[in-house]
Amino acid sequence: MKKIILILFLTISFVAQSQSYGEYAIEHEFHKVGVFNPQWEIDKVLNPVKYEHLTGYFREELAEVILTAVKDKKVKIYDERKREITLDTLIKTIISFEKQHFNIELGKDTVFSYIKKYISSYQFEEFLTYNYKNISLSKQIKAYCPYMVRYKTFENEKDTLELPLFWIFPEENPDNKPPQLLNIPDTILSAHSLKYPVQMPFTTNLFSKINKDEVKVYKTNSEDFTTKKEIEKLFILENTFVYFDEETEEEQIRKSYSDIMPEDIIALRIGENWSINPQTLEIFKTIQFYLPLYQIDEKGYTQLGIKIYNKNQK
Repeated sequence: MKKIILILFLTISFVAQSQSYGEYAIEHEFHKVGVFNPQWEIDKVLNPVKYEHLTGYFREELAEVILTAVKDKKVKIYDERKREITLDTLIKTIISFEKQHFNIELGKDTVFSYIKKYISSYQFEEFLTYNYKNISLSKQIKAYCPYMVRYKTFENEKDTLELPLFWIFPEENPDNKPPQLLNIPDTILSAHSLKYPVQMPFTTNLFSKINKDEVKVYKTNSEDFTTKKEIEKLFILENTFVYFDEETEEEQIRKSYSDIMPEDIIALRIGENWSINPQTLEIFKTIQFYLPLYQIDEKGYTQLGIKIYNKNQK
């Protein structure tokens, strides 16, 4: 009885606290996303630690758009300290990198065609908006940096070498005309940590809306739940432990149960689609869905078991 009263008190407190935060919050963050999954490319096996992926064709097409604009000097490029760098400096850096680590001598005219297939990671400076009212998410990209990633072996990530190429700060479309976007159909998944002050108001409202059936939730494979009880079970952790019973002098198995609370949701795995404006090099991200994650172990985050589609994207 005391436990029920305590949970009820905490839930009321969380709801009252979340209402004082307003309807939304905007977080500024740097987020790195790898878009090459070696296990998927080779064995068609999805690595549970590394979900991000773009198929080879679209990965190279995205790189081609960016590299062509840089090569033709249609866009300025910067280093990580936001100092402008020249095309010649970039080319020399790449040639030196390949010579030092792989003993490959590149010609200036072949650098961009050579590295296109190795651009498989991006660092983004972005704004992530959390809408507490309808439990939706949206992103706006301020800048990004493509990385050249070279694998010495696929078995050991420590043998992977990365070279950040340049930062791009794209300008918005000045003509106010609908841009002709290159749309990438692959869904890129990556984990975003939930931090103060957005964690509690977002997760508290999420729990409340799920409990009141104000938001539609799906299984992680996008199938419908058959009953409400199926969903409720996901919010209860079952732990099994073995202990020695002194009376029977035998090992006994016992189970304990605990409720998953809003503060236990520490991250979201977000599924998004990318598109790029070839004229301005603006990258746009459309968030399709997210999966709440509630703990970290040696394999990474653990999924709660539900998927929420963003703004009726399904």
